[in-house]
Amino acid sequence: EQFMTRNRTIAATLLTGFILACMPMLAIARHSFIQEQDVKFEVISDISPRADIENFDIWSEINLLDLTQLTGNDSFLRGQTVYVHLSKGPGRIAYPFAVTADRPENLDNGIFAIKGKVTGREKNNLIIRYNFETFLPSPELKSVIRSNPTLPAKSILAVSDKGAVRLMSVEIDGEIYPYRKTDIVALEGLIQ
Repeated sequence: EQFMTRNRTIAATLLTGFILACMPMLAIARHSFIQEQDVKFEVISDISPRADIENFDIWSEINLLDLTQLTGNDSFLRGQTVYVHLSKGPGRIAYPFAVTADRPENLDNGIFAIKGKVTGREKNNLIIRYNFETFLPSPELKSVIRSNPTLPAKSILAVSDKGAVRLMSVEIDGEIYPYRKTDIVALEGLIQ
């Protein structure tokens, strides 16, 4: 009986070790799958460094919306979650056409909604943040922006099926700078 208990303990230990070893690989596979499912789009942006900090700020055309140019509700309050409805135009540039307080259920092909928070209002202009506006750029991108801050930029963004937006990369003067590179690392014993 002691022999059986010992074998079960060894088997349980090996199974636990196998499960723990597979978890990072499953996380990488899930991240790659989510990236493939997200809708990718671009917005015209201004990028500027912050004083005293390594972070940079992005201000894009979807951060300040003129409610007279959009459909939907226009009685939004500061701190309120809103959904900005966008349609893809030429290339991957997306243009807003509506703002609502509720997340839309069904959208047509090429139309999607992103979730943001109202941070201010000036008459008919709504100021919205989406959580991609502050980022830590790569050293290469920092030097490009600091050496010529007036170059036009595009932010390449991805939106999940829940409306959450994240920064994928920045394009300046035709050059694309990834925000974060996700390298899929193979364990040394698995590549032989």
